[in-house]
Amino acid sequence: MIDAIVFLGIQGSGKGTQAKLLEQRTGFQHVNIGDLLREQVSLGTDIGDDVKSTIQKGELAPNEVVFGLIDGSLKADCRGVIFDGFPRTLTQARYLIDHYNLVRVYYLDLKKDEAIQRIHGRRVCSQCGTNYHMLHHPPKKEGICDLCGGKLITRDDDSPKAIQRRVAAFFRKTYTLRSFFQDKGVLKNLPAAKSITEIQNMILEDIKLD
Repeated sequence: MIDAIVFLGIQGSGKGTQAKLLEQRTGFQHVNIGDLLREQVSLGTDIGDDVKSTIQKGELAPNEVVFGLIDGSLKADCRGVIFDGFPRTLTQARYLIDHYNLVRVYYLDLKKDEAIQRIHGRRVCSQCGTNYHMLHHPPKKEGICDLCGGKLITRDDDSPKAIQRRVAAFFRKTYTLRSFFQDKGVLKNLPAAKSITEIQNMILEDIKLD
């Protein structure tokens, strides 16, 4: 089985940032479910057409779609995977346990109000997909990507209504996974309000890979 590391947490808790940093350190493949779904929408595939309204509403994609995208995204030489935004339901958590050697689940703990504030400030480059935050990681020139000069936009699923739905879905379906993974002995809680560097150091001190 392929080794897997999971980042769990409310939207805006920094899962993607930490996952990308850990990818650089481990050589594991970073798999962001939200990015995979948005890619399908932008490509106009059948899957994209089916899940477009679901994403815009901030609701969860069907399990079968998620499983298929994961299987199709893994590289042939993948030595390990870092999941960001997966699992989000108990069914997905059981799928993870059955199909991967789960090394660790990091839960980035952040208060609801602070998470919503963070999400409101997020922007993404419409050309290269680089992420920014208007308070914590602003571009050098307002509205313009530092890397490619593309226009910064707010994602459809970061609209106020979508944010409320996503946060509600998190507490309804995903939050309970903490106890599921704790019972499996693989959960570690991390204070998401700390700096990016502090959190990454906690992860590097904790994780043990062959």
